[in-house]
Amino acid sequence: MISEERKKRFQEVTSHRLQDVIVLENIHDPHNALAAVRNCDAFGIQTAHIIFETEKIFNPKELGKVTSSSANKWVDTICWEKTSECITALKKQGFHIISTILDPKAKQPSKIDLNDSKNAIVFGNEGFGISETAKIMADELVYIPMCGFVDSINLSVTVGIMLYELSRQRKETDTFYLSQEDQNSLLKKWIDVEIKKKHRL
Repeated sequence: MISEERKKRFQEVTSHRLQDVIVLENIHDPHNALAAVRNCDAFGIQTAHIIFETEKIFNPKELGKVTSSSANKWVDTICWEKTSECITALKKQGFHIISTILDPKAKQPSKIDLNDSKNAIVFGNEGFGISETAKIMADELVYIPMCGFVDSINLSVTVGIMLYELSRQRKETDTFYLSQEDQNSLLKKWIDVEIKKKHRL
């Protein structure tokens, strides 16, 4: 069994989990991807989709205790081989696809209403960004404006900024959090994980 205090902590966290997801496309450095997953846990994102169309596949559950501070234990990760398959599946589930990109047609995060639907926010490769497929299939394009000489920032920083804006807007309207049924299911899963961990000690 687990303590009541630990159970209450699980309940508190599940109550702040959002239906929104992130998509990490062709990330070269696994540690960058896992740092992004850490941001997911911090800002209430339960699921990260990771696409390996051009980069070497890695198992996010077997890497990065230090990088993710064990956040990969609490955040679900789903792996894909093709961007088109991932985004098509998310669209069928009702997700609004928002791709991050350096593009004059893109909007700033604060200029997008993130409360119209549940969102899947796509982040691209550290060097060349998102693929043409991710750009074409997006419902909306977003960029983070820069004031210095560089035109981009670290992946995990970009993820953190986008998820902060998303969570800020969600808190204002109290929309698209996990349903009570999904919260209960997630709570049960986390309790089972905790119990199994204690049994292994």
